[in-house]
This record gives sequence, structure tokens and C-alpha cells, in this order.
Amino acid sequence: MKPLQLVMSAFGPYAGLQALDFTELGDRSFFLIHGHTGAGKTTILDAMCFALYGDTSGALRDGKQMRSDHADPEVVTDVIFDFAIGPDVYRIKRHPEQERPKKHGAGTTIMRADATLWKRTGLAADDAREGTVLASGGTKVNAAVENLLGFKSGQFRQVVMLPQGEFRKLLVADSKERQVILETLFHIELYRLVEERLKNAALELKKKVGNVQEQRKWVLQEAGVEDPEALNQRLQNHGLELATVEEKVVNSRLVVKKAQEQLTAGQKARELLDEQNQALAAVAALEEKAQNVEAARQEMSNARLAAGLVDAESVWQARRIEAVAAEKNLAARQIVLQEARHAREKAMQNWSMAKGREPEWEGAVREVNRLDELSGKVESLTRARIDVEAAWRRAKALEATSTQAKASLCARQSAIEEKAKLREDAANQAAQAGALEAACREAEQISGKRQSLETWRQRMNSIHQTFAVAEETCRQVEENYARAKEELSILQQAWHSGQAALLAGGLTAGRPCPVCGSLKHPAPAGSAGHVPSEEEVKARQQQLSKLESYRDKVINKANLVATEKATVGSKVEDLVNELGERANAEPAALVAAAGKVKHMWNRAVQAEATAAALGRELEVLKAKEKTDREQLELLEKELQEASAALKSAKAVMQERESTVPGELRDPDALNKVRQAALNKRDRLMAVLEQARKEAEVAGQELVKAETAAAEAQSVWQAAQTRAAEAAELFRTRLKTAGFSATTEYVQAKRTPEQMQRLEKFIKEYDTSLGAARDRRDRAVRRTAGIVEPDLDKLAGILLEAEKNRDNLLQQNIQLRSQIKQEDKWLKTMACLKAEIKSLEQQYAIWGHLSEVANGKNKYGLTFQRFVLGALLDDITVAATERLKLMSSGRYQLQRTLERSRSNAAGGLELEVFDTYTGVARGVATLSGGETFLASLSLALGLADVVQSYAGGIHLDTIFVDEGFGTLDPESLDLAMRALMDLQKGGRLVGIISHVPELKEIIDARLEIQSTKKGSTACFKVY
Repeated sequence: MKPLQLVMSAFGPYAGLQALDFTELGDRSFFLIHGHTGAGKTTILDAMCFALYGDTSGALRDGKQMRSDHADPEVVTDVIFDFAIGPDVYRIKRHPEQERPKKHGAGTTIMRADATLWKRTGLAADDAREGTVLASGGTKVNAAVENLLGFKSGQFRQVVMLPQGEFRKLLVADSKERQVILETLFHIELYRLVEERLKNAALELKKKVGNVQEQRKWVLQEAGVEDPEALNQRLQNHGLELATVEEKVVNSRLVVKKAQEQLTAGQKARELLDEQNQALAAVAALEEKAQNVEAARQEMSNARLAAGLVDAESVWQARRIEAVAAEKNLAARQIVLQEARHAREKAMQNWSMAKGREPEWEGAVREVNRLDELSGKVESLTRARIDVEAAWRRAKALEATSTQAKASLCARQSAIEEKAKLREDAANQAAQAGALEAACREAEQISGKRQSLETWRQRMNSIHQTFAVAEETCRQVEENYARAKEELSILQQAWHSGQAALLAGGLTAGRPCPVCGSLKHPAPAGSAGHVPSEEEVKARQQQLSKLESYRDKVINKANLVATEKATVGSKVEDLVNELGERANAEPAALVAAAGKVKHMWNRAVQAEATAAALGRELEVLKAKEKTDREQLELLEKELQEASAALKSAKAVMQERESTVPGELRDPDALNKVRQAALNKRDRLMAVLEQARKEAEVAGQELVKAETAAAEAQSVWQAAQTRAAEAAELFRTRLKTAGFSATTEYVQAKRTPEQMQRLEKFIKEYDTSLGAARDRRDRAVRRTAGIVEPDLDKLAGILLEAEKNRDNLLQQNIQLRSQIKQEDKWLKTMACLKAEIKSLEQQYAIWGHLSEVANGKNKYGLTFQRFVLGALLDDITVAATERLKLMSSGRYQLQRTLERSRSNAAGGLELEVFDTYTGVARGVATLSGGETFLASLSLALGLADVVQSYAGGIHLDTIFVDEGFGTLDPESLDLAMRALMDLQKGGRLVGIISHVPELKEIIDARLEIQSTKKGSTACFKVY
């Protein structure tokens, strides 16, 4: 990925539109991003990272936090980033979620986050066209960017954009943390999957072995034996026992069959004897009922004679009932006739009295007609009165409404004058908002910087004290080191001199010198004092080495304090220059002044809204005033018309009152009088009509009663004659049938159901008696010569035989079941034995592979960490090439298999080999500047290896934002040489720093300038 153009709007400290054209660098591929602290250097990286992934370079802030505090509310916060990947060009535009003023009305609304990615290959940089849309929406654009670059956001910050505090993580992390970082970068999930698959396969096999062994143990427990051999012996014994039992079963079945045959013969003889006894008893029982049957035969004969007289009896009873009913009807008709004659006489008397009141009825009719004529006139008078009342009310209402409208119009005019004055005052106050806003922002910036200056000054005082202590410590350590070094030198010289004296002490005349070989020894060396031993010299050397190491640490610490002192001093100086005479002002006073100006600005801003609101209110009031005037004019016109209508209605009412009597002008009074007249007329008419109808009805009822009485007399006489004839006929037929009196006839009568039962009883008896006698004769013939059997004895013999057979059968079944189960157990254990052997052979292989792959070895090295270790070796080789350059050949990075503790993950630990001492030590022992150089080397080596392993990934750019202020001039120069070497591969290298020396080294810079209204940036190429 190579940046082409970056456009930021209201982003971070950049309040307005800030465009950066990276093509201005020309053929320069190494540039510095330079500016004061807080000016917005890191924001350049934040904007690129936000455009690509939606988060910032340090991943500590999201897009919503990147909106500029200096930006106008109307300006949208967004980033447009053009970049190239190989020959292809892309553009991405992204804006975060942010508050925006509403398009209509007051207040704000939330603008949702969004992003769009275009492909612009073939389009000129100044072409207005965006290109082909590849993705839209934050999530989809992120996925498309990851696909194009080959990195996720975290990997991008590890390989391309090295923000503050990020790329140092890989150097100082332990094996476990470094494993997570490398897993993410190199996508080696496959090897972890292999570990898990091997582990799961081994666990599954082990579980299967345990399950099968448990099954074998359970089978032996169920069989109740210790081993399969015991079970096999028990199976053979049960086979022999089964053969003996089967032979006994055959014999027992023959005995049972014989006993069953004897019992069946005895049961058949017993049944024949029982049948004979039952047949004899049945005949005797039927012969005892013969007398009862004869009585039933006589009763049946009498009932049949009585049945022949039933029709005559029925006729006689019917005729007698008819005569009684006719007699009762005649008596009732005669009573009705007497009542009708009396009613006729009374009705004629009432009719005569009613006809005498006809003149009174005619007078009532005339009075009703007169009152009907007055009703129409009273109704017209009532309508006229209603019209007068309505006209008066309307006139009064219009008069009141008109008065109210005049008052409302006056109040509206007063309100308009008051609102106009308030709007003028608010507009005058709002006119100062712009100046007050600028003064407020300036006061807040000055107050913030003054507070920051106070903090930095306090920190400077603390650092001065720390620096004085560090200088004094360095001086003492240097003195101690020099003294120890001098003492060691004296001791070594004494030791060397002592060695000569020792050799000289062993010389003998005539024997060769072990040093020069001479046989003569004219001036042998002597000892001038104490000769130190070799152990004393080595101990003093070790002491000096420890002092040297301690001195280096103290010096490194002092250098760090000095660097921090310079950085803090530079910051204090920058703030003093920016504040000028306010640098010594009281911070509280500046805060109070800023608060006062902000309060005035807020009031002015509020006044703007108030003036606008008052303007809208004035528009509404003026519109309402116009409406009030028009309404008042209409009301006054309507009032004049209502007054004229009232006068006309009064004249009509007076004219109609003259035609109606005073007491009857009220409709209710007239209706009351008229209703009384109507009631009187109707009452008299009803009396006449009622009397006439009653006389007419009474005459008709008398005629009907006379006719009914005559008919009832005739019917009664005929019924009496028919009843006498029927009675005579019944008596004659009774004697003919042989009954001497009616009581005998009644006693002989039976219902049809009773006769059927008698007939059935007699017939069933005759049939049963015949059948019983036939059964008795057959039974006597069948039992001739049969002897009484002893069934209990025969049944006992059969029961004993069956019991013996069943016991033998049960033994047979049990033995077969045991033999079948024991054979099944033996086969199951044979299968389980073979399965256990097969599983144990498999587990021997898979278990060993799982243990090796999952780190059960002396290095604690898993398969995945073994692969990562190989990758880390490549990274350390690439990193060492740069670290050797940056450290003047002193340091080399290398991987070690040693673990920090016995239970820690192994294989990914890093150490640094110091060529000065020939000793490898942990990376944590490096000083601050050395740590920066090692971290930078490791990050650059990582970038090289990732690019070599990730096919299709173009690492055309690298940005570094870290730690150059911790380096001494020589180390800084070496680091710059290493970074400049990256240009040979065609990479664009950008570094962020405010270290002044870098401005001397790098001639292509992106300068950041901070102002009170926000920051600006531009490229400067020399």
C-alpha cells in the first residue's frame, strides 16, 4: 500500500479542510513528519488508519472522538484517502458518527457512521469521477480493505504503521503473548488444529480403551467368575447336567399321559350317573304341579265366555254416559237463557237515558271547533315572539363580540410593540457573538496552555532534582570504577612480577631456564613484596566487571533523565514562547477570565436564538393583528343588520297579538282549554255509542240463548231412549252366556295379557312334562352296569405326575438359559479382548504424537510454537541485519529455547547477544535507547518476513512514530541509516518526531503548524 492523497475535514486538530498530496515528495521516499507536541503529527497516521479500518493508529480512540473542537458545527468530519496497491489505485471515504445541526428547525440530529470504497485505476488524480464502487457501509468496507491489503487493523499497525507504544510489544512480550501476535500475522491456525486433532484423537482412543476394559470387567462381574477359564469349565458342567434332565423329562411326560387318560374315564362315568339323578328329580317336580295347572285351565274357560260379552257392556256404558251429559247440558242452557233476558231489559233502559243528552254533546262540538280556529293564530304569535327573542340575542352577542374584538386588537398592538423592542435588544447583543466566540476560544486556549505550563514546570523541578541526584551518582560510580580499575591494574602488575620471582626461585645452576633456556642465571628476579594469587586477581576482575555493568546502568538511567529533561525543557520553552507575558499570570485568574468570556459568549449565542424566535413571534402577531381588524369590521356590519331585524320582528309580533284574546295567547293555556273541550265532547259521544252497542248485543245474546235451550231439550230426550235400549240388550246376552248375575261376569273377566299368560303357562307345563319323561328314560338306559368312580384319587395321581414333569421342565429351561448366557459371555469377552488389543496399539501411536505435538517435551514446545519458532528465527535474522547496523555491530537478536519458568510456554523467548561481552542476555536488560533500536529492528524484520510469506501483499510504505528522542546522536544516525536503506526496496518511509536533529538529516518534511483556530500541514521538499 502506498499513499497518494489524504484529505481531512474537521478531523482532530485540523478544523477545516486539510489536503496532503504525497506525490509532492517526487522521487523522495524518506520524509519526516515534524511539529510541536500536540500539533497533530500522529493524527496523520490516525486519519489513514481510520479511513482504512474505522479506528485510529493506536487503537485507543474511535472515530467519534476524532471530531475537531475547532470545527464549525456545519462542517462534517470525514476523511478521503487515495492509495495505490501495485498498479491499481483506490479511494476510500469514511465519516464517523457525529452530531449535526438539523436541516429544518432548531436542535441537532445524529449522523450515522458510513464508508465507501472505490477503484480508480486509470483515472487521473484530478478527475471528478469517483470510480467503480467496490463496497459501501462500514462493515463491508472493512472486509474489502482487509482483502486488498491482506491485513486486519491490528496486523496493519504491527507491520505498516508503527504507532507509539505498539511495535515495542513484540520485543518485550513473553512466549505466550508473542505467540498470539505471530498467530495473528501468519495465519497458522492449521497447526493449532493439528495439535487439537491429535489431542482429541488420543483422548478418544484412551476413553475407548477405558470403556472396553470397563465392559470386560462388568461381564465378568455379571458372570460371577474371576476369569474366562472358570466360566468355560462351568459351561461344560452345565452341558452334562442338561443331558440327564432331558432324559427324565421324556419319562415324566409318559406318566402324565397315563394319569390323564384314567381321570378322563372316571369323569365321563360320573357325568352319566349325575344325568340320571337329575332326570328323575325333574319328572317328580313337574307331577307335583298338576293341580295348579287344572285350576288354570278352568280360569281360562270362564275368561273366554266373559270376553264374548265385552262389546254389549261397552255399548251400554257409552249410552248411559251420553244421557248424563245431555242432562247436564240442558240445565246449563236454561240458566244462560234466564241471564240473557235480564241483560236485555237493563240495556234498553240505559239507551233511553243516553238519548236524552244529545243537545249537550252538540254544544261541546261547537266549542271544540272555535278553539281549533284560535290554535293557528296562537301558533303564528308564538313564532313571532321567538323571532323577536332570537333577533335580540343575536344583536346582544354581536355587540359583546365586537367589544371583545376591539380589546383584543388593542392588546395585540401592545404586544407587537413590546416584542419589537425585545427583538431589537436581542439582535444588538447577538451581534457580539462572533467576537465573543473568538475571545472565548483564545481565552480557553491560553488558560489550558497556562495550566499545562504549570504542570510541565512542576515536572521540570522534579526532573532537575532527579537529574542532580543522577549526576552525583554517575560521578561517584565513575570514581569508584576508576579506583577499582587502577587497583586491578596494580594487582595484575604485582601478580605478573610475582610470577617471575616464583620462576626465579626454582632456578638451579647448570640447568636450563624454563623461559629462555639459558644454563646461566646471572640476575634472577626477586619479590619486592606480597605476590597476589590468581584467585585474588580473578575476584578483583569480577568485581570490576560488576562495577562496569552497574556504571552502564547508572549512565543509561542518567541519559534517560537527561533526555526527559531536554524534552520537558523544550516543552516549557515552547509554552512560554506561545504564552508571552501571560506565562507568569495566575492560572486561576486566567480560568476565571475564560469562564467570564464564555458566559458572555453563551449569552450572545442564546440572544441569537432569542432574536430569531422573537422575529418569528412578531410575524405571527402581525398576521393575527390583520385578522383581528378584518374580523372587527365584519362584526360591526353584522351588528347593524341584527338591529334592523330586531325592529321588524317586534312589529310583526304586535300585529298578531291583536287577533287573539289575552287569556288564550299562551299556547299552553289554549291547549289546556281545548283539551278540556275535546274530553267533554268525546266523553258524551262515548256514552251514547256504548249504550247503543250494549242494547244491540243484549238482543242478539237473548236469541242465541233461546235457540240453544231448545236444542239441549231435544238431545236429552234422545239420549235417555238409547240408554234404556242398550241396558236391556246387555241383560239378555248375560243370561244367554250362563252368568246369573253381573258380579259373576265381572269376576270371570280377564285382560288379553292375563289370558295370554294363562295359555302360555298351561302349554309350557305340558311340554316340560313330556320332555322330562323322555330324558328320564334315556338316562336310565345309559347308566346300566356303571360303577361309581373315585375322582379325587385319580386327580391326585395326575397332579403329582404333572408336578414332577413341570419341575424337570423348569430345570431344563434354566440349564438352557444358563448355557446360552455363558456362551454369550465367552463370545463377548473374546471380542472385547481383541478390541482392547487393537485400541492399545492405536493409542501407542496417537498418544505419543499428541504428547509431542502438545508440548510434553523438555522444551515445552508445541507443534504450532515449533512452526512459529521457525518464523521467529527468520524474523530475528532479518532484524539482526538492521540491529547490527544500528548498534555498530554490538547486538544480535536470537531465539532461545530456555523458559522463564518450568511451567511456562517455551520456544518463543528472545534474547540479545552482546558481542562486546560474548554473553547472551534477556531483552529486558537493554537500556531505553537500546530497547527502541531493538524494537525498531524487530518490527522492520517482521515486516520483511510477513511480506515474503504473504503472497500478493505489497508493503510499499512504513510509518514509525516512536522513541527517537531516547537516542544519542550516534545511535540516531545509525537508526536513520537503517531506515534509509529501506528506500532501496522502493518503500516510502515516514517517521514522526519533534527531535531537532532530524530536521538537519532529512530534507523532505511534512511540517505541522498549530494555531488558535486549529492546525495546518504542508510538504516541504529541499
